[in-house]
Amino acid sequence: MVALLTSENMNVLVLFDDERDSRSTMSDLVKNKLIAEENVVFVSEWNGNSPVESDIEDLLDEDVYDRLIQESFAKELKGKTLTLNPKIPRIAKRYEQALTDVGVAFYKTRPARLLLRKMAEAPQAIVTDDTEKRFADLFRIINSRFETLQNRNRKPFEN
Repeated sequence: MVALLTSENMNVLVLFDDERDSRSTMSDLVKNKLIAEENVVFVSEWNGNSPVESDIEDLLDEDVYDRLIQESFAKELKGKTLTLNPKIPRIAKRYEQALTDVGVAFYKTRPARLLLRKMAEAPQAIVTDDTEKRFADLFRIINSRFETLQNRNRKPFEN
């Protein structure tokens, strides 16, 4: 997608979860001149104190994500208790490990789909003040970076 959009001389900004694979993908994109490094934003940039690795799910309050997990995996979790490892910095990875430990396959899309549905039905149950602040901080970074790209007024890889 990046190659397609930049080939059309569009200024593309990419948002990545912050993990080793994403960093590697970013390096490959930059090395292959598909995108400039300043055109990449990592989720972790919303807060300088965030974990080294973080996903978009880490912007949600932990209790909200827990409710999404419990509801989206209710059938498989019946009679089972999840034990989260607090040493795992990324919330989705904590739940993936906890679900695996009780013999349940983790699908990141399940809580994501439920999140979207609940956002449409009752956003106040999902978006706490802290969540709103975290997303607002991330969008300020994205908007600032995009404004800088727009103001360059040049093709994506011109100096």
